[in-house]
Amino acid sequence: MRLIDKDGNHLGIMPLRDALALAQQRGLDVVEVSPNANPSVCKLLEYGKFRYEQTKQEREARKHSTSWRIKQVKFHVNISEHDYQIKVHHVVGFLEKHMKTKVSLMFRGREMAHQELGMQIMQRLAKEVQTHGVVESEPKMIGRSIHMVISPLSGKVKPHSGPGEASVAQPESGGRVMAVEVKAAPVSAPPAPASNPGPAGRAPLSSLEMAFNRAQSQKTS
Repeated sequence: MRLIDKDGNHLGIMPLRDALALAQQRGLDVVEVSPNANPSVCKLLEYGKFRYEQTKQEREARKHSTSWRIKQVKFHVNISEHDYQIKVHHVVGFLEKHMKTKVSLMFRGREMAHQELGMQIMQRLAKEVQTHGVVESEPKMIGRSIHMVISPLSGKVKPHSGPGEASVAQPESGGRVMAVEVKAAPVSAPPAPASNPGPAGRAPLSSLEMAFNRAQSQKTS
């Protein structure tokens, strides 16, 4: 086998008994790190510390894994109202933590004859949690169970019906709510009335018409 020390330096190819003797001299362990290699690769290190680091890396990988964030809630078709409300509370709690939730409703024995009741429970649940999540996968019968997947809402937008209302947008993950005011367009002012309006239904007299009328009145007098 090929042996490597804890600093990554190659110590050469040696039999297992020589590697164990060298590890004992240094107060370390022989750990096989590449069993499929030819020859296999072993490393001199502290096995306890090695297992601790390996467990830490696995925990971090599960933390950032998408599948780890999928929660599951199970129902039965003959569930009581009290238990149903508890299950709904669990689903809402997962969605509020931005966790995708898989809901399963299982049938036992003769309950299979009442599949419509299971669909009604699923539809009721989807309606009651619609303010916290949206149905990603519609209820589907698979084997003896109905499955449905609900995803958390990424954001909410309050629609506005006309000018003058405020449009409020919810952020995706907390933060402040920003309100954008929508103002109506200014209405143009009506034209100002003429200073010397004429008789009703008649346009104002021009200066030439006014002079002609004065001359006619003087001839008459």
